[in-house]
Amino acid sequence: MAADNIGLSRRARGIEQSGIRRIFELMATMEDPINLSIGQAHYDPPERLVEAACKAMRAGHNRYTVTQGLPQLNDIVLDDVEARLGARPETCLLTSGVSGGLMLSFLSLLDPGDEILLPDPYFVMYKHLATICGATVKFYDTYPKRAGERFGLDLDQVQSLVTEKTKIVFVNSPSNPTGGMLSRDEVEGVTRIAERCGAWVVSDEIYDLFCYADEYVSPLQFTDRCIQLGGFSKSYGVPGWRMGYATGPSDVLDALKTLQQFSFVCAPAPFQHALVASMPDIDLAPYREEYRGKRDMLVEKLHPAFHLSKPEGAFYAFPQLPKGRDGVQVDSDVFVEAAIEKNVLIVPGKAFSSRDTHFRVSFAASDEQLAQGVEVLNELAERFTA
Repeated sequence: MAADNIGLSRRARGIEQSGIRRIFELMATMEDPINLSIGQAHYDPPERLVEAACKAMRAGHNRYTVTQGLPQLNDIVLDDVEARLGARPETCLLTSGVSGGLMLSFLSLLDPGDEILLPDPYFVMYKHLATICGATVKFYDTYPKRAGERFGLDLDQVQSLVTEKTKIVFVNSPSNPTGGMLSRDEVEGVTRIAERCGAWVVSDEIYDLFCYADEYVSPLQFTDRCIQLGGFSKSYGVPGWRMGYATGPSDVLDALKTLQQFSFVCAPAPFQHALVASMPDIDLAPYREEYRGKRDMLVEKLHPAFHLSKPEGAFYAFPQLPKGRDGVQVDSDVFVEAAIEKNVLIVPGKAFSSRDTHFRVSFAASDEQLAQGVEVLNELAERFTA
């Protein structure tokens, strides 16, 4: 039955199925695929954290917490942000993953007809959450100006997109899907543009642990009009726990909290207690260094036909689709299907972008699987460029 015949809202009809989830569904039909598509760390969570969660559940911490989360965990998050970035946000709200924080932020700030500036490429959720709010999306380009150069932004272009209707200038650094990171000048420039037009900067920082550049920079270091969204899913290897946080000024965080009361209610209670008990004692640096090594191997071994921009953060790479001798780029569906035939899962770049010129590789995999996947991709590069 057609969607309009069963009475679905325009809101629901305006959202397409995630291209990433289609790959997940395909994965269930394959035998031992080489999975370079998945957006989660390949390692198990620290044993100390798992034991703390079990202990919390056995101790009866299975009921609701206050909406904003355990005060102890809020303080731990704010202390950690201040120690890393040298700036302490006014308050913190524990959310149901960064996804929950994104939804609460968009619902709190965007009215129908408002405008939001998003990067292209972008994580698939951003555009559709704006659609739910009835907002208009404008994209600023982050693609390299020349093949193989870094992903970044043009501040003049961002400025040109701003109008009196702009409510959010959105940034995601390190980026999913590109692995690119914004420079200090780029981040500071974006905050100044947002301040001049009275917009908010919403910053998705879920991949802040996985930073391979010289420094990590957040918009909250330059402006109070910033909602910082972070979490524990990627760094601690617990995406299924749905544990995230939002920081920012109390007046806007109070709005997020009110919406959470009538939606997610609170972040999962036993996992909040587990983080309170164990987070300060867990060293995550070895995970970052392990992934730096995977990044370096991918950059060194991947075929030059892919013109890979070296990822500066996260655990993704965004290679170009190869071109044949005639200079015509291979069709993304053809390339992805050829990879699937070789039992390798990747995600076409058009799932994240208005362009169809790249594909996403996740190097959150074992060294063995990553090496096998690179070998297959290199074979395909030879085939399509011959």
